[in-house]
Amino acid sequence: MAKKKKLDDQVLNEFFDEVETQKKSKINSDKDSNEIKNSPGVPKPYQCPSCHKSLSSRKEPCKYCGYKGYIPMGDDEIKRTRVVIFIILFVIAVAVYVLTRQ
Repeated sequence: MAKKKKLDDQVLNEFFDEVETQKKSKINSDKDSNEIKNSPGVPKPYQCPSCHKSLSSRKEPCKYCGYKGYIPMGDDEIKRTRVVIFIILFVIAVAVYVLTRQ
């Protein structure tokens, strides 16, 4: 009986060691993939909101399911929109200031 208990303990310890090794290797691979995803030169993959598959660009419809829904603006469009909104608000502020001074 004592021999069987030692054998069971040994098998359990080997199992737990193997599980720990798998966890460590998964954590390391996750860190490596996060480093690759977050590096500045690597483009970030986009995900289709309908089928959740990776896409190379948000500007085109999904090549898997054909989803043509919301296509977000690019960085240049965002900057241009911000500048236009700033100019409009500035002109309104100046007009309000001029009209209330009189």
